Amino acid sequence: MPVPVNNNVAFFQLIADISTSFVLSPATEVDTAVNDALARIGTFFDADRSYVFQFNAAISHADNTHEWCAPGIIAQQAMLQQLSVTTFGGWMSALQSGKAVQINDISQLDANSAEYQLLAAQGIQSVLMLPLLAQNSLLGMFGLDIVHNKQRWTEEQVAALSLIAGNISGSFLRQRAEQQITQLAFFDQLTQLPNRRLILDRLQQALANSKRNNCFGAVLFIDLDNFKHFNDSHGFEQGDELLKHVGSAIQNVLREGDTVGRFAADEFVLILEQLASSSLEAVDAVKVVAKKLMQAVTQQYQRQHIRYHNSVSIGVSIFTGYQQSPDMLITQADMAMYQAKAAGRNCIYFFDPTMQQKASQRTELDNELRQAINEQQFELFYQLQVGRAGQALGAEALIRWRHPTRGLVGPDNFIGFAEESGLIVAIGNWVLLSACKQLRRWQQQGLTADLSVAVNISASQFRQPDFVNTVQQILQQTGANPAKLKLELTESLLITDINDVVDKIQQLAATGIGFALDDFGTGYSSLAYLKRLPLTQLKIDRSFVRDILTDSNDEAIARMIVALGNTLGLEVLAEGIETPSQFVALQQLGCYQYQGYLFGKPLPVAEFNAALLSLPTPAS
Repeated sequence: MPVPVNNNVAFFQLIADISTSFVLSPATEVDTAVNDALARIGTFFDADRSYVFQFNAAISHADNTHEWCAPGIIAQQAMLQQLSVTTFGGWMSALQSGKAVQINDISQLDANSAEYQLLAAQGIQSVLMLPLLAQNSLLGMFGLDIVHNKQRWTEEQVAALSLIAGNISGSFLRQRAEQQITQLAFFDQLTQLPNRRLILDRLQQALANSKRNNCFGAVLFIDLDNFKHFNDSHGFEQGDELLKHVGSAIQNVLREGDTVGRFAADEFVLILEQLASSSLEAVDAVKVVAKKLMQAVTQQYQRQHIRYHNSVSIGVSIFTGYQQSPDMLITQADMAMYQAKAAGRNCIYFFDPTMQQKASQRTELDNELRQAINEQQFELFYQLQVGRAGQALGAEALIRWRHPTRGLVGPDNFIGFAEESGLIVAIGNWVLLSACKQLRRWQQQGLTADLSVAVNISASQFRQPDFVNTVQQILQQTGANPAKLKLELTESLLITDINDVVDKIQQLAATGIGFALDDFGTGYSSLAYLKRLPLTQLKIDRSFVRDILTDSNDEAIARMIVALGNTLGLEVLAEGIETPSQFVALQQLGCYQYQGYLFGKPLPVAEFNAALLSLPTPAS
């Protein structure tokens, strides 16, 4: 039988409180937050143990790093260290694919299996294990053990606890990052070679020496061929050993005064100085060094039962003086390395200026976007949002670019670059202004007077110090009703400077503006803010809607989001609905606001207004 949850409010209150504690805990108190979470969750579910295991980088061993035990239950943590992952048997494949492992009764397992042996030795009758993931990598797992009886957890409970597992993962990542900041300065901890920061510093010095001595130097960008295949075949631990071997082999062929460092992953950078006084002689000198390097690296690597023949692809950029910056030289060598890969690997390629074509295209895009902003080449399309009876509730404003030569350009082709370049702030302000102007026009017409408009706000735009003032000025300028404006924020915004986020949202909410949390459920910390932020709506991400009919995990998460929204008095809108079957499934879950191609694709305002005429009239 599942643990009885007396009411949804208590359950989700617990989840939100725990989530809040993770977000507010500094890196030095993460362990305390994890232990507190384990105690509260274990107590709530009347469990005997709750715990966290963390895997090593190679995912070959696991340590029980955190444990809570109910009174009278013997602690197991000291005995559960350096466990081989084979101990977890078939569970590993499920955890690595991001799935929960739930065993309601261990007597149903094969008594000879590794899984049964592990659980029976601890007197466990039921167990729930949830993966701790980060960017599709398995950090560890969070679990609950039941010793005194048998237990079954509902899909909603598993979905909610999965979000707590995400909180734990995020806290561990933050803790590790802050530890690395204090520990790592100039050297790579795996190979003990100079890291990226020191490489750039050494290259800056090499440029100065080159100018002073009027002598050519070179940057070699070295990438191991087929390293991912080696990792997949032999594991990350063996991959690390191979990286150390390659780093040592490169060091052995260096001339005095040269520098080699690990730049990233399986990439190394070699700086050669004092090559020659002419570029042709410098090229010949690089070829000699590269040949020795490739011979050293390609010698058979042997460790334990593994025999492996390495090869590397090398890209080279020649320099003299300060004609190029350190970053540009490395970028050019990186481009050349990819040409070496394309040429069949295990070879050397020198940078050709034509490789900069893509870089030039980015510069061109930057210029064109700036021109588009000045000339107002953008246009807003609107996608319908409807209620359970198909009546129009509002629309989401979606940007398009009327390019003077390429025609209509979708946001996927320029928004990402706009965010990288900082142009998204000006573009976002234009979108907000234009949407508010349209909202005002709709308010003046009977058929559309009650429509709301949702506008996406980028993290960069929201973080601007004058964001609140900008929104207020736009509303005053356009005369739009703030109660009909909804600003959509993404979860990624909510994990940085929460106090600033809360302050800005509260100021704007006080004027009547609504706030939606877009892509809800895809991040790992949003639950912590549901109590603190005056949100009005949660949006179920299209990734959950797409497979809601075939993926029980997606269906469970969607159900949990609807239940959470209903419990906290928030609207819940599902986006990306394309089929009637998805629509029906969401209705059955209790979601009554919808958006997607099933109801209408994004349209120019004139076509959108025409489409409204065929919709049911909203109930008065």
